[in-house]
Amino acid sequence: GTEAVYLAGMAGLTLDPWQEFVLSSSLGVREDKKWAAFEVGLTVSRQNGKGALSEARELAGLFLLDERLIIHSAHLFDTSLEHFDRLLGRIEDNPHLLKRVKSVSRSHGKEGIKLKNGQQIRFRARTSGGGRGFTADLVILDEAMDIPESVLGALLPTVSARPNPQVWYTGSAVDQEVHENGVVFARVRERGRKGD
Repeated sequence: GTEAVYLAGMAGLTLDPWQEFVLSSSLGVREDKKWAAFEVGLTVSRQNGKGALSEARELAGLFLLDERLIIHSAHLFDTSLEHFDRLLGRIEDNPHLLKRVKSVSRSHGKEGIKLKNGQQIRFRARTSGGGRGFTADLVILDEAMDIPESVLGALLPTVSARPNPQVWYTGSAVDQEVHENGVVFARVRERGRKGD
């Protein structure tokens, strides 16, 4: 966790204390060296630091944790693309990180960053078939207050074949009157509150 916070700072991300706490806590491990939390749920009001925290976790996955594939998914493609641009900008602004990049894809629907050692991050809009055929170590589900259960059903198998995967759900609080697909995120919150 401390190394991930340091790396974020190197990449120009000055995290608030609560963000440092979440990042460090999410990277806690059990005695068997597996993540203490397979799922990480983050409910924060709009424009209050969820994106920066996701960027910090993705940077750690790429440059510290040897995660082979990271999938960043948002309900709307524009949101996913905006996150891609921010993360890529941080990498391009840091010569130590940039020298590890092999290629950047800006092709529509294939946006991603690939490192020289084969690690990569891909950016997607959520669909019921999105993620099929991939095997990911980390899945970030942005705008988690809008995740249809069919989409979750398509994405979760992407982590089942990995030895130590993690799934992040980030979004604003679910409003049952507005978010018809908020049940998935609400369940994550309930599992967290129960200590599951």
